[in-house]
Amino acid sequence: MSDLAMSAADLREAQAAGAQIVDVRGSGSYVGEHVPDSINIPYIRHGFTEQAAFYLERDRSVVLLADSMPIADVAGQALRNAGFSVLGALEGGISAWKQAGGAIAAIGEVTAAELEDLIEQGDAPLIVDVRETWEFNAGHIGGSRHMPMSQFTRTYRELPQDASVVFVCASGARSGEVVQFLYRLGYRKVYNLTGGMAEWLAGRRRA
Repeated sequence: MSDLAMSAADLREAQAAGAQIVDVRGSGSYVGEHVPDSINIPYIRHGFTEQAAFYLERDRSVVLLADSMPIADVAGQALRNAGFSVLGALEGGISAWKQAGGAIAAIGEVTAAELEDLIEQGDAPLIVDVRETWEFNAGHIGGSRHMPMSQFTRTYRELPQDASVVFVCASGARSGEVVQFLYRLGYRKVYNLTGGMAEWLAGRRRA
């Protein structure tokens, strides 16, 4: 048994005491379901601790959630080697959390039809297009703001943290990465346009 193993009750107690819950599963798994207010930093051999240093607070302890305890052990050791205080890891992962009645959150997505309805109702969110300039100039959703993904780590602070924002790219892949980036930083009213501009135009909507 791993010396990091902790129960769902232990995780709740640690989170209430201020620990950071770090979900090291792949981003695809995290998007669909995760522990509320957890941070997704997928474990990969190269770049994991650099990502942790960017997103995590060093004066707060860490609790891990992984697909398996062996992965949690490796990720935990990497974080400890980088100077982080790792309290433990949830034994049984997200399944154990749900079985214990833990709440589940998901990163939001908006379909093209839903966004169109909001626009027509006069209740449109801030729409941010993260494609490159040549893509944006070729056609974009009316009223959208252009913030290229290539510059986003320098410009994201311009966004209001309490406003609802829908991110758009060509297919939904790049904008999905941007949403996850912001989610790690505490933004919660951020949404990805499912299928991107391809889906928007497929519905015969004009750019």
